[in-house]
Amino acid sequence: MKKPAVAAVASRKAEKVHWPLSVRLLPPCAVLCVLAAMLVVASFTGLWPTDENPYNAYAIQADAWLHGHLDIVDGARYTWLELAIRDGRYYVSFPPFPSLVLLPFAAALGTRTPDHLLMWAVTALGVWLAVRLSRGRGRDAATRLHSVLFLFLGNGYLFIAMRGYVWFMAQAMCFALSLAALVCAREGRGALSLAFWACAVGCRPMQALYLPVLLSILRQGMCKSAAELSLTGLLRARWRWLIVPMLIGMVYMALNALRFGNPLEFGHSYLPEFTRAQNGQFSLTYAAHNVQSYLRLPQTGGENGALRFYKFEGMAFYLMNPILVMYAAAWLRALLRAGKGKRCGLLALPVLLSAHAAVLCCHRTLGGWQFGNRYLLDMLPFVYDALLDLRREGGAGELLLAPLAVSGTVLQLLGTAAIYNAWI
Repeated sequence: MKKPAVAAVASRKAEKVHWPLSVRLLPPCAVLCVLAAMLVVASFTGLWPTDENPYNAYAIQADAWLHGHLDIVDGARYTWLELAIRDGRYYVSFPPFPSLVLLPFAAALGTRTPDHLLMWAVTALGVWLAVRLSRGRGRDAATRLHSVLFLFLGNGYLFIAMRGYVWFMAQAMCFALSLAALVCAREGRGALSLAFWACAVGCRPMQALYLPVLLSILRQGMCKSAAELSLTGLLRARWRWLIVPMLIGMVYMALNALRFGNPLEFGHSYLPEFTRAQNGQFSLTYAAHNVQSYLRLPQTGGENGALRFYKFEGMAFYLMNPILVMYAAAWLRALLRAGKGKRCGLLALPVLLSAHAAVLCCHRTLGGWQFGNRYLLDMLPFVYDALLDLRREGGAGELLLAPLAVSGTVLQLLGTAAIYNAWI
């Protein structure tokens, strides 16, 4: 199989050389804007990145590994952490990739790793990647900036970015790694794309669902003769792309097998809250309640007539994650305008998103304490990437959705401060 067309490579090089000043300033400007928003929230809440992290399960696990233990030796004393219990031993139940990142920090600092500061750094990296992903997608610099800021500030990410808690760190890293996988896929670097995807799976296992999206993008970026290949044919031709992801997966499975006797078990099935539950971690019996949670509006009857926003198990996705509404509107318009040959391609991502949402709705919880719907964050990098293509033409439809974007961003800024300050 041939490499990507020479003309395409040359056009990418030319793009790098002839960027205007506004485009060159876009990445640092976007990063500074998001960090400035986080700084404002920190000034209202006192959540500074230099604080100590009480929910540092990943650092505890990294420190245990460095001392030759797969389990947490004195795990019984960490009553405030979600630890899995198997055969009287305590384990961190979350997928292990963040602990691998923390190993050098734990080697130098023990369990007092700079988790909150790391979250700010991961967020900055994610913003830079989102800007890079928007490169050459038919939009001016100002519109690209607005799209990136909306992604990070208007859809629930801001709440998790403020703290390096074990639950949030995995999601922030997954968010950045998924963006990195998409960037590399768009640039035709298949080996790196799939490696980043494997790392993202090690943060949030449901990211495994989106492998077909990356493979489809890689196939589209190949030269004309390769574009006719099926996804399996592409993998056979580019089998070297699979080496690093398979090695990363083997590390995960080895850790799982050694700790829980099952290469596919990360440990959540051994959490006390799930072992005590009558229907376990996943069940169809949870679906109706969870769907209702994702649709419910704030309650009336608060003090002085204020609305009462939920801070457990999420709420109306169309208010908390308005990018999903924007994607749905843009997708429907594209579907109506597309010819018969292109409609099948437009159906792939919605099917994966629906499968992801269905699994989430069958989970016993929707993320516990939060503002917004943090479990839905994992799908947003792929929604954002698709939206960049679907919104190329713009139009009056986007103007009609602008109030939703503004209200979502304001809600996230105020809600994040309110929840952390216990105002609601």
